[in-house]
Amino acid sequence: MLGSFDTANSGVLHDVQLDYYGQRAAAASADGMVQIWDISDGQQKVAGQLKGHEGPVWKVSWAHPKHGSVIASCSYDMKVIIWKEVQPGSWQIAHLDSSHAASVNDVEFCPWEHGLRLACASSDGSVSILTYLAAEGQWRRTAFAGNTGGSQSVSWAPIQHRDGVAQPTMRLIVGGCDNSAVIHKCENEVWSQEFPPLPAGHTDWVRDVAWRPMEGASVVASGSWDKTVLIYSQDQEGQHWREVCKLTLPGKVESISWCESGSILGVSCGETDVVLYKEAYDGHYEEVAKVNEPGYTEVPNSMTAAISPSREPSKISCQDPTPAQNEEFQQQTQNVMESFGIM
Repeated sequence: MLGSFDTANSGVLHDVQLDYYGQRAAAASADGMVQIWDISDGQQKVAGQLKGHEGPVWKVSWAHPKHGSVIASCSYDMKVIIWKEVQPGSWQIAHLDSSHAASVNDVEFCPWEHGLRLACASSDGSVSILTYLAAEGQWRRTAFAGNTGGSQSVSWAPIQHRDGVAQPTMRLIVGGCDNSAVIHKCENEVWSQEFPPLPAGHTDWVRDVAWRPMEGASVVASGSWDKTVLIYSQDQEGQHWREVCKLTLPGKVESISWCESGSILGVSCGETDVVLYKEAYDGHYEEVAKVNEPGYTEVPNSMTAAISPSREPSKISCQDPTPAQNEEFQQQTQNVMESFGIM
């Protein structure tokens, strides 16, 4: 464990997100607050207490630092609030959207190359996109149908480059209460469902979705209350998606997340456990570690355990060198220096 911070003065935390540099943490709290901590250099310092919601805050998202210090939060109160830090530790509401007709369950900023855009998933079954128009200094809102019965989560596709040029097509995966995850794309500012669709595979609510942050073949994961995570791959846009792997968990899946390099998938299930998976050589995914309250535990016989140093007591002595060893080392050093004409 690299560090921790005290949450005794906060309500139950529903989400915690690090900023781009990993220097600050924003937390969504059941008491309607968004708490921000400065955790740089191992310290724990309150860097903001954002009050604006009237119900439990479900999720928070940091914008890319290119746009300044900007955070979005969503809540049971049907509101989406975008916060901007105007001075160190001083935050103001930059935009408030109250257009949804039910709880807003997830928010996520897009890759910075698409500008300052925020996707929001709501229990009213719609997904809204809030876009900042710099030339006008205003926010524009568009929306499209998400999942029947309500949308629970959203995740943006990473930027794809062709001949070194970023491609303009925006893509989103949305998961919800109809037991499905659906891909949507935007062309000329018009959103539509993408075909061919992801294969059906879940038998309960899809609680979270995550697009793997890598260029090349598209890889997405969906986690469900049916205690499974499905991983799909698409070689090129427009081609069929294929199911790569089905992971079975001991409890309901609440949250999933890829590491920044896309090599590790973290899955939160039940009330206390996080399971880490890594892609194996055959394209499937293998459990490599668990994280819970006691800490991090490597899974025996996993691929990481196979290449990690032995956990047996080291056979290399850590005692001070003997006088004979000191004399031998000094002689070797002198020989090297003489060979270079230094002595």
